[in-house]
Amino acid sequence: MGRSERQVAIEVDGGSLRRGDVIQVGGQSMAVVDIRHLTGGAKLIAFRTGDILTITPRTTLVVLRTVAG
Repeated sequence: MGRSERQVAIEVDGGSLRRGDVIQVGGQSMAVVDIRHLTGGAKLIAFRTGDILTITPRTTLVVLRTVAG
């Protein structure tokens, strides 16, 4: 029997955010497509929609992440 993928909700900080994570912003689910490092440890998050979000190293987010199992 093969393993299937599923999405789980987890809490992450700016350092553990990954491409493919899904964040809810303003009631809309947005998939992360790019993460760029900025000075001071901040990160610029680009979404599939073309929107962007800047977070600090201490920002905590709840994301949906696809995992095997």
